Amino acid sequence: MPLGPAKGEKTPLLHTLAKRQRVLATLNWDPRRGKIGLFDKLKGNNQQYDLDIICLMFGQDGTFLDYVSAEAQYAIDQTGKIYHSGDDQTGEGDTDDEYITTELAELPAVLNHIVYVVEVKSNHTFGDLDTIVRIVDSFSHNVLLETDVGVENAYRDTKAFVFAALSRDPASPTGWTLFHIGDYPPLSEVSDWGTYLRRYLT
Repeated sequence: MPLGPAKGEKTPLLHTLAKRQRVLATLNWDPRRGKIGLFDKLKGNNQQYDLDIICLMFGQDGTFLDYVSAEAQYAIDQTGKIYHSGDDQTGEGDTDDEYITTELAELPAVLNHIVYVVEVKSNHTFGDLDTIVRIVDSFSHNVLLETDVGVENAYRDTKAFVFAALSRDPASPTGWTLFHIGDYPPLSEVSDWGTYLRRYLT
């Protein structure tokens, strides 16, 4: 069961209203126990379980503005307030493998929506992995949303996960709303994320 709002639900984003109001979108993964097969061992694939977390930014009318990814040239947005921790291609270690930091207090007013996506970049699917993705208040370390990716049988053969969106909302005490999207789109239907993700901007 996810921690925070259920799939499809929106709640106020109750982050700490202090300093730069940093919120983290974190990604942690490891090979699922017993899923490293003989073929992977012979081919050496068992050492290369590569996932990425990315985010895309949109205006109030759904206009695509910018994105941040694990690639070095796209690791920070044009404002300098949304930035990636860097590419991790193995998932080794006990800490979060990749994360995106967002400084909400200093974002320009034109930026209204931030959508977070996880993709499997190696020759695997979510069924091969134990994958946890979270939205965390950087100041208090409170987990605002957490979910296991790909644990449902219907989604074990998928490679993309639209996790959540942060959206400006004057009715929220912090000015932002958290939307738990939780969808697994087939990558064959995604010509580009900037167009595809507009359907979640409500």
